[in-house]
This record gives sequence, structure tokens and C-alpha cells, in this order.
Amino acid sequence: MQLFPTNPVQTNPVQTIDAHTLKQWLDQNAVTLVDVREAGEYARGHLPGAQLVALSSFDPNQIAIEANKKLVLYCQSGQRSGLAAQKLAQAGFQDVFHLGNGIGAWVRAGYPITVN
Repeated sequence: MQLFPTNPVQTNPVQTIDAHTLKQWLDQNAVTLVDVREAGEYARGHLPGAQLVALSSFDPNQIAIEANKKLVLYCQSGQRSGLAAQKLAQAGFQDVFHLGNGIGAWVRAGYPITVN
């Protein structure tokens, strides 16, 4: 009896990055940045240049990615962005990353946020 298929379907893996890596990529203008928190959370503070696409109404077709850029998602703690990144990978998106430990890791690293 075979438990696993011999040719499993390949999926695009979601990779977790840290705040320092994200900062480097942002400095290189190599990222499309998406905040998947809710509008109220976004308004209280978000990473500079992030577009808001809340997980509660998340649709991969809402994501506008510039050519040759990595797609990085984040949330408060990393849980919601991980779920959204998996949805994007399943939809065929390449180079999908999420910020481990979310905006909290960004703030703890001493990087700025923008408040609306």
C-alpha cells in the first residue's frame, strides 16, 4: 500500500524573513509590501510603503506586484500573513515571503512605522 504519491504536486513554498532582511530589501526597492491586518490596525501604524489588503476580505487578485519584485506580507504577529502568503503561493504567485513575528519584530528592530 502506497501512502504518498510518487509525483507530488509541487507548490511554491512560502518563506519567512526577519525584519533586517525586509529592511535591506526595502532599501534596495526590491519589495512589494502588503499589510494583511484590518484597516483600523493599519491606520494606527504600518510599514512605510505598504498597501493594505486585509485578510478578512483577502483576494489574490487584489495584489498589485511590480515586475521583478519580491512580495512580502506582514501582520501583527506573523500568523495572518503566513495564511495569506500560503493562499498566494497556492494561486501560483512566485517569490512570496512573510515577515516573521510581524510588525512587532519590525518595531523591536528599531525601524520606523507610518501612522495615518
